[in-house]
Amino acid sequence: MDYPEKKIEVRKQTAQRPFLRARDTPPIGLALLYGFQQVMVCVSALLTVPLIMADSMCAGNRIAVLRQTLISSTFVSSGISTIIQTLFGMRLALLQGTAFAYVPSVQGFMNLPENACNATEFDDVAKEVTDQKIALLQGCLIASSFVPMLIGSTGLVGMLTKFIGPLTVSPLMLLLAFSQADLMVTHISKHWVAIVQAVTLFATILYLADVKVPIPGMKNGKFHWYKVNVFGQYPYLIAILTSWIFCIVLTVFNLTPEGSAARVDKNISIAVIKESEWFAVPYPGKFGPPQFNTGLFLLFLLSAMTSVFESVGDYHAAARVSEERPPPSHAINRGILAEGMGSLISGLLGPGVGMTTHTENIGVIGVTRVASRWTMVMAGVFLIILGVVPVIGAVLSTIPDPLVGGVLASSMAMVVGVAISNLQTVDMSLSRNMGVFGFSMMFGLIVPKYFTKFPVDTDWDWLNQVLNVLLQMPMFVGALCACILDNTVGGATREQRGLRPRGEIYAGGIDECTYSYPKWAMNILNRIPGVQYIPCMPKEKKRTNRVGGEEIRL
Repeated sequence: MDYPEKKIEVRKQTAQRPFLRARDTPPIGLALLYGFQQVMVCVSALLTVPLIMADSMCAGNRIAVLRQTLISSTFVSSGISTIIQTLFGMRLALLQGTAFAYVPSVQGFMNLPENACNATEFDDVAKEVTDQKIALLQGCLIASSFVPMLIGSTGLVGMLTKFIGPLTVSPLMLLLAFSQADLMVTHISKHWVAIVQAVTLFATILYLADVKVPIPGMKNGKFHWYKVNVFGQYPYLIAILTSWIFCIVLTVFNLTPEGSAARVDKNISIAVIKESEWFAVPYPGKFGPPQFNTGLFLLFLLSAMTSVFESVGDYHAAARVSEERPPPSHAINRGILAEGMGSLISGLLGPGVGMTTHTENIGVIGVTRVASRWTMVMAGVFLIILGVVPVIGAVLSTIPDPLVGGVLASSMAMVVGVAISNLQTVDMSLSRNMGVFGFSMMFGLIVPKYFTKFPVDTDWDWLNQVLNVLLQMPMFVGALCACILDNTVGGATREQRGLRPRGEIYAGGIDECTYSYPKWAMNILNRIPGVQYIPCMPKEKKRTNRVGGEEIRL
């Protein structure tokens, strides 16, 4: 019996823009633009912490000068830390910036009766008083920075990652994004101009990403029109500049009232610009010799451990967004070690808070499809330049606060998408896996809210602080619950849990691994006796680990 032929319609798939992997090196011009875009995304977040810190230092009528000084040192510390992390740490495109986890510790310590200050911005406060407080922050930060450095160099963090799979990482990433919801609402609700920024950003990301714009240029000595995917490659830069210019127009033509969050001529911003120098280099000892306080040190130690837990999740998120294999233990060890070094640099130069990985910049990678580590190196160079030329950083401080909410929202949207896609290797048809994921999400949402309303109250103040910080952190509670359940509940194979089989490791030589150093550098390091025993150094697997007769390395 003959059947009628059916016509099969073949749909033409839209070609995606090429993905720049971590090992890829774009042209210098593109690398500069990509790096500048990453800086524009993080600049508002980098400005927030030094402004809060300056308000806590009781500077009186010197607060504008102090803000400029802390902004300058923050940019330089962030730039140096970013370069260290990208080239020598995780070796992924990770931007390092001030960790907000340190702010509650600073504010709590400065609000103690012996440190209380009632001076307003119109009162005279001796410079020595402010310098002494910053020197105290520096000394405690320097001391606490050695703890994550010790954890990274001894391999303690890397050992824990062997128990972390997609069922642990996905809840951590989702709870990380959900925990930013209040902050997004706080920023966006300050003015409707955030809608302009959000509409521009979503339009460039979702609707204009594949539109190519003709740009004039020269080719073989002749005039030529180049078709460039401007919207797809620089969506954040376009959105921030567009909305910033819109705010400038509102300010120039006085279309928004005085004191509005959308104005760029707020008294604080103008004062910082007026007091800024054209060239200034932060240096150790600028505020005097570092000092020490046991109570503040313990608070900073807790903040440092909080940043470590968050960073491990950020590393997995960055690897997923960058289309790289899950980070091996030696890379995570080295990443935490690099963050400890960044906090040490921050303690020496002056911001007074530690360094951590900025999650919003990870989301940018997923949107722009640019994960090249060299773009983040360029971002680090830009940050250093902004720090040593303070007037530029002061001008950037005029970016209105509502625009931060739009950038943060779109970045967290990408993190949520990556968290969901991370579950594609997990057999979610199993009730066991669904239960692990569901329980960990609910625990991460409920437990922190409970302990926020009913904090732990024991006879030991230090224990109260430790438990309240950890139990009020959704990422920690959810990830800990998922990790325990995933590693103790039976009923699923490693493949069904989204893990590779035991004994199977990734192919490729050390020089081919994203997380390892170049071959020439590894050859030099391998000549040094004992290097192979350092937990944060890339190393070859044992000869028993072979797949198909081919030697496998990490």
